[in-house]
Amino acid sequence: TEMPFPRLEKLMQRDGMSEKFQCCWFQTYPPASDATISAQLAARPWLQSDYLEFLGLTDGAVLEMFIIYGISDGHTFSITDREFYVEPYGKDDWFAVGHDPAGDAFVIHRSGTIATIGSDPPPDEPVPLCDSFHELIEEVCCGPRYIEYFGGAPDDSDWLDYLRAQGWVA
Repeated sequence: TEMPFPRLEKLMQRDGMSEKFQCCWFQTYPPASDATISAQLAARPWLQSDYLEFLGLTDGAVLEMFIIYGISDGHTFSITDREFYVEPYGKDDWFAVGHDPAGDAFVIHRSGTIATIGSDPPPDEPVPLCDSFHELIEEVCCGPRYIEYFGGAPDDSDWLDYLRAQGWVA
């Protein structure tokens, strides 16, 4: 079967990662249960298959300073009570799935596109970022759009060094 998240799945093998690196920059979790995923899908039947496949791999993730929320009860970075991000924009159309190092939310639109919502000040509309959840994980958090997201290479980044060593970022 084709791996829907080849970079994430490679990261999940933890090759060449020190314990310190894993504690600071990379965490995954057990997969969300089918029942938990089904409950999310019942509430939002428009959730895209790539997001659901991600939850089947890991219920949330820490990718350097990008936090992808988990949907299970009691998760360290729980999706519960994150609706405040999307309430001004319509929680029937948007779903908060994570945040970046500045605390700006990553949100999925019912069309499957990903946008960001900053808080200082909040935008009139969520700001488009990429076309899919897959692209958020594989291109922005773990790939060639990582540097672009920050407007330049962060100084002294263990995460960036790791992505470069994998050949995913120039």
